[in-house]
Amino acid sequence: MAYPRLIPVILLKNGQIVRSQSFRIHQVIGNPIHTIRRLGNWGVDELVLLDISTEDYHDMRREDLQVKYTGTNTIELLRMIADVSFMPLTFGGRVKSIADIKERLAAGADKVSINSEAFRSPELIKNGADELGSQCIVVSIDARCHKDGSYEVYIDGGKTSTGMSPVDWARKAEELGAGEIFLNSINQDGIGNGYDLELLESVAGAVDIPVIGCGGVGKYEHFAEGLAKTPVDAVAAANIFNYFELSYPLAKQKCIDSGIAMRPVVLDSPWFPREPEYDTGFENNLYEERMNRATKNIGPKSTDKIFPPVRWCTQCVYPSISAAPMEFDDDGVCMGCRMSVNKVDIPESEWDVRKQMLVDILEQNSAKDGSRADCIIAVSGGKDSYFQTHFIKNVLGFQPLLITYYGNNYSEVGQRNLLNMKDVFGVDHIIYQPSVKLLKKLNRLGFEIMGDMNWHNHIGICSIPMKLATQLGIPIVIWGEHGYGDLAGQFSMNDFVEWTYRTRLEHYCRGYEWNYMLDRMGITAKDMAAFQYPSDTEIFRVGLRGIHMSNYVKWEANEHSQLVREKYGFEVSDEPFDRTYRTMSNLDDIHENGVHDYMKWIKLGYGRCTDHATKDVRAGLMSRDEAMQRVMKYDHVKPRDLKRWLEYVDMTEAEFDAIADTFRDPRVWRKESGEWHKDVPWPNK
Repeated sequence: MAYPRLIPVILLKNGQIVRSQSFRIHQVIGNPIHTIRRLGNWGVDELVLLDISTEDYHDMRREDLQVKYTGTNTIELLRMIADVSFMPLTFGGRVKSIADIKERLAAGADKVSINSEAFRSPELIKNGADELGSQCIVVSIDARCHKDGSYEVYIDGGKTSTGMSPVDWARKAEELGAGEIFLNSINQDGIGNGYDLELLESVAGAVDIPVIGCGGVGKYEHFAEGLAKTPVDAVAAANIFNYFELSYPLAKQKCIDSGIAMRPVVLDSPWFPREPEYDTGFENNLYEERMNRATKNIGPKSTDKIFPPVRWCTQCVYPSISAAPMEFDDDGVCMGCRMSVNKVDIPESEWDVRKQMLVDILEQNSAKDGSRADCIIAVSGGKDSYFQTHFIKNVLGFQPLLITYYGNNYSEVGQRNLLNMKDVFGVDHIIYQPSVKLLKKLNRLGFEIMGDMNWHNHIGICSIPMKLATQLGIPIVIWGEHGYGDLAGQFSMNDFVEWTYRTRLEHYCRGYEWNYMLDRMGITAKDMAAFQYPSDTEIFRVGLRGIHMSNYVKWEANEHSQLVREKYGFEVSDEPFDRTYRTMSNLDDIHENGVHDYMKWIKLGYGRCTDHATKDVRAGLMSRDEAMQRVMKYDHVKPRDLKRWLEYVDMTEAEFDAIADTFRDPRVWRKESGEWHKDVPWPNK
């Protein structure tokens, strides 16, 4: 007997995974390679990739990321995806001919999904089935429910009505030779209220070929509901698999627990390991090639590829080439601004509901016998750390355990703030301090390999709190704001996104896992033991969850800073930073606002002042014109702390500049008469 299938759907737009809502709002989540490798580690039943781009290009060239894209079109990307995908793969998007179908099958797809062109040219279904077999022809149907309760098929990404019902179109597609129907509800897309069961029932009951139901999943119970209450052969979803840790295993376990017979849950597959396995020879060649370019002062690798021009949000000062991947809407407004408006519109009554949700999570997972802390808070000793501890301990009344990764670059003010926390809050505080000898090596390697001397900080704070949580049996780790959601509008406030291994690896670690550093400068596995993330089996056993407080508490950094200064004696910097006007941020690392952020300017042409000014514009604290003036004053400044860092790692400034130049992005920089210039210097008015 064939088991019902549980199918993740990945929506691609210009090479990036996007979150979709109502077929209109698209928010960039990240590249597909890390996500698909993660799904492979869980042994998913099947995978559907739908490319919803209107143009066949992807702009993914980044010298500081481990996953590098050699080509710029969809087929080249599909080949890369197929290399890490060990599950049945359906690929859809811009299929208009038999040649297109063959090209996608040859690039690694097992099936091809056809949507708009199947409706416009039904003979494509028949010819494809006759020549290649029905088993590889999937007809994708996007259905809209009208106010009178009737359903209609829409094409062109939900923009064009057809006048045909999804039942009639599914029957015709079956007659023409389609081997499967992929059925999606436009109304339910991204809403999270569950499947349109009536739609699934009507279409799956009208045809004999398998039907995959999609659209509307917001919680794991919806999968079981779709399978139990309709005759579909498989249930699918896109957004939810990007939101939570162990999302696929937990969703499948929920189906099995409800009595649905499915293939078993897989964790920590020995055949498809979670951690990337790097081609050491290839990676060493990349490193040597970069150092050779630096020695010759060549700068970045030359490219003949043509990329879309850099543009800025029309409301804030954020660029399209941002470090946090971001999408713009048709009006030129970034998703960060759009999601910021949504956050402002949340009424106080809703924040009260969210606060209670956080209380419920903590109560359900607290130690009733008092044998351990109620939760862990990952803290650096900064203003956010103070506010998180204040809220959990003194507002909600729970007892947290504070855990810090100590990167050895604290300012004097930051050091005092860090050590003061245990006293002002009356809590236990674990501070992990790696060997300074190791830290110096990781600082230098991070800079030379990915242009990020603070890589060790990112992977350290991302790993150690979660590692200790599994060892101590504490299932909840509290994080502050969702950084990528706040700056780039990566998710909706209704998604309640949690901490995931994929986010850690792709965004915070740039694709460089702990094992990448082995045997470099004599570094061993024992040296990197603290940087290893807990296994999926450990996470599953403890029920570990990383909760972002910004989903449950109104988050405004300026207000929080004032509160913790007045209530707990939090200190701000007594002298201004070189590269931003704020004095209360990143006191835990003197290089974060300085030389580390200077590398963002070198790579992408903007810096920390842009981040801060953007947040203040969205909060209504600053006009866009004032923000632009501040950006022009601060973003380009070479910081004073560079001298300290160069002495720390034994490097000259000339060596630093030459290596830094190899990371310059050609979409931003050009070299004339030995000097670097930005093609588009500043945000346009």
